[in-house]
Amino acid sequence: MKTERRLFVNRRKVFLLTLLLASLAVAVSAPRGGNSANFETPQKRSTAVVVFVIAGETDEYHMDAVAIVDGKRLLPPFSDEQKDRQKTFAEKYFATGRSYRLMFGGGEAGSLTVKKWSEGCNTVHAEVTLSSSARLGGNVRALATNSDSIGKRPSARRAPTDAERSAVMTLVRNIYKQNRTPASLLQSVKVTNLAATDLDGDGKYEVVGSFTSAAKNKFERDLFLIAKPQGAGMRAEFVKFQAYQPPPETFLHSIDFIDQLDLDGNGIGEVFAVQGGFDAYAYVIFRKVGGRWRQVYDTIGDAC
Repeated sequence: MKTERRLFVNRRKVFLLTLLLASLAVAVSAPRGGNSANFETPQKRSTAVVVFVIAGETDEYHMDAVAIVDGKRLLPPFSDEQKDRQKTFAEKYFATGRSYRLMFGGGEAGSLTVKKWSEGCNTVHAEVTLSSSARLGGNVRALATNSDSIGKRPSARRAPTDAERSAVMTLVRNIYKQNRTPASLLQSVKVTNLAATDLDGDGKYEVVGSFTSAAKNKFERDLFLIAKPQGAGMRAEFVKFQAYQPPPETFLHSIDFIDQLDLDGNGIGEVFAVQGGFDAYAYVIFRKVGGRWRQVYDTIGDAC
């Protein structure tokens, strides 16, 4: 019976992980880097540009590898099945004492040093120490890279002003209303993550945020939003609205902003985010293509 139970749980995790990946899909997308069926590598692996995500609390920061930047292509560093490649990657990029540029708000904001690395369930992680004025913790995360050329403009990220927050919340309630959210829930929409950052270097700050609303039956309505100032208000540039009934374990598919960084040198920062799932999380990257924000990359962070 115990064996049957373990098999059932494992099959259920695989099923829900598949749902997580499916939920990352968008109706129109550019070529994606997270396609596990085709793991390409740059021609010059020794000079690969890698982007990492930094999260955690003071003295307990950790780092995940998210993508290899090869021109305009975004490639996964490894897959969850490539244990040998994970170890080789960790021994090289997560070696004790190795340092990287810390990126916050699209620009350099200090540095980090690797303490050690370890294996997760499906990937490898590194413990790091930071030397930065950026205050990380909770939902405030950052990026890092081994590149000397990415992120040369000044760091531009801050908490929204009261006026920006008010304008965003007006927009958010309208989006929820348009998605048939009951009027009784509109005033209870909660902010889970909200940051102002200059995505295109024009001196005007866009606002990137995550929002949630749960009904009494725990039916979840999540929103991921990129908004741009328009007069005294805000205009939505990207909307990802999800309405669903969470599983009994209450794992949510909500998407939370990580940070932004111009990877392809077009002057507009790509937006990094993390999406939850059943005992799992995934990293996603959005890029402005032809004047529209599109999801262009996804990869599993870890799944236990």
